[in-house]
Amino acid sequence: MAPFRTLLALVLGASAVSAFAPISTLSVRTAAPVVSETSLEVFDKAMADWEAEYPQFAKWGWGPSVQAEKWNGRHAMFGWVFICATAYAKGHGLIPDADTVLNLKEWGTLATISGKNTITNERAIILMANVHCFCVGLLATI
Repeated sequence: MAPFRTLLALVLGASAVSAFAPISTLSVRTAAPVVSETSLEVFDKAMADWEAEYPQFAKWGWGPSVQAEKWNGRHAMFGWVFICATAYAKGHGLIPDADTVLNLKEWGTLATISGKNTITNERAIILMANVHCFCVGLLATI
């Protein structure tokens, strides 16, 4: 069974690499990009409205802007990296006492989900890591 798995991994790996190989320019036809004027007008209007309502935030680049789209993409990429890192940590037992429920008397409302149910140590670690990365991203915009 092991040789079959190795062969299957090699075939799948080779096919994954070929997905990113450069394409011959002889067979590629390029079409002119289609840009809708309506969508640009709506976005420009949203940016102008935001700047008029929140000038303090607009001067830092917050709100609908090109910078916002960059940060949105960065946070989306971070989300995928964080999902993979969490799966790796969970699979290799790197989170200490993952199934232990937090003590409500020690942690207070930080440990509650709803009512008196509390979260596990694993969820608390993941939550704090996400909060940390959110704050780093937020401070990077200033």
